[in-house]
Amino acid sequence: MWPLPAGARRAPSVFLFAAFCGSLAITPGDAARAGDAARAASRPQNEFVVGAILDLGGGWTSLGHASRVTLQLADADANAALARRGARFHVRLDVVDAKGEPTLALRQLRRLARSGVRVVVGPQKSSEVAAVRRAATSLGVLVISQGSTAHSLAYASDNVFRFVPDDLREGEALVALLRHDGVDAIVPVWRGDAGNAGLESSVRRKFLTTGGKVSKGVPYATKATAFKTVVSSISSQAASLRSAGAKHVGVYLAGFDEVVDLFRAARSDSTLRAPWYGSDGVALTTRLLKDQSAAAFAHSVGYPNPTVGLSDSLLRRAAPLIAQARRRLGRDPDALALTAYDALRIAVEARQSAGPAAGPRLRRTLVAAANAHNGVTGRMRLNRAGDRAYGNFDFWSVCPVRAKFRWVRTFEYAAHQAGSGQVLPRAHC
Repeated sequence: MWPLPAGARRAPSVFLFAAFCGSLAITPGDAARAGDAARAASRPQNEFVVGAILDLGGGWTSLGHASRVTLQLADADANAALARRGARFHVRLDVVDAKGEPTLALRQLRRLARSGVRVVVGPQKSSEVAAVRRAATSLGVLVISQGSTAHSLAYASDNVFRFVPDDLREGEALVALLRHDGVDAIVPVWRGDAGNAGLESSVRRKFLTTGGKVSKGVPYATKATAFKTVVSSISSQAASLRSAGAKHVGVYLAGFDEVVDLFRAARSDSTLRAPWYGSDGVALTTRLLKDQSAAAFAHSVGYPNPTVGLSDSLLRRAAPLIAQARRRLGRDPDALALTAYDALRIAVEARQSAGPAAGPRLRRTLVAAANAHNGVTGRMRLNRAGDRAYGNFDFWSVCPVRAKFRWVRTFEYAAHQAGSGQVLPRAHC
């Protein structure tokens, strides 16, 4: 038998060496995970990092940018308070961008968890919270949302807390205003995401119990940009309600900044000059104010939008903080952004009580700290699901003020308790 060439004998060794090297190849994802783990291992024991998952580059950016400012102020105030008390740890804020995308919110949560973060403020939207809920519980991360309202996410045993009332309470406030205005039938219109679908469901259910009539409704896709068909359906359903005997038909719209495009499509339809009502996802957004034609339509149809509100006494107490935020933000932060401030301060109180321990102990101390906290947004009072039990709502309308459109607080819903409250007029456009 002839001997094999030397190269043939070496080939298996070369192949095995190449395969071995290939098995050691480091992907960008591996590098990122290794970096996160290294940062977690090197973090000083006296540092308490609070993560924040916000919509900054896309999505609900008005709340995202305002929350970043209030969280930065909370971080500074918390560290000053800890120093005065002689505490053995300090706080550091780690802000990441979800860009309004649920899948990105989940990736950001996992990244924060790998770096050792155990408390996160945000995400803001219910669709984002739905995306991170299971992972937060399995990873041992406590998530505190300052904007999610979908009642479908009210679970008692998970790691998600929402320091705002859920859509049952917002629906209650909205229906109270509908009845106050004499509206006896509505056409609901909503963006097809968890939060806005939940709002539509709550308003529908509550309005029907008061004797109002509700049409089939008009949902639209989350990526919708053209609204001609949506506007046509609204007009058709409003006409059907009138034909069926309704005297005062209104339109209820639950969405985000895309309402600007919807209003541009609706402005030429004279049949839609009925009273319109909005939701927390649009209240105080700057995009609507910047579009003259959309803002003019909003003003012509009323369009009050509810958001978690503060009583006059709370506003006076929060005035110095609001002034600080205004200097950085260029506008006043709303109650949801101020809720983010409270969330960080509560997380720090929980860390003081729990010590460096995480897991169930930190969760228990967070609940206790929240229920004992009287912050810039008032008493927290969590329910069994870890959501704020109830609260006041302010209604904001687009009004012309000194030749410009601005948001004006036109009504307040003063809650006495869950399920009970009254509408108070505040200002006229």
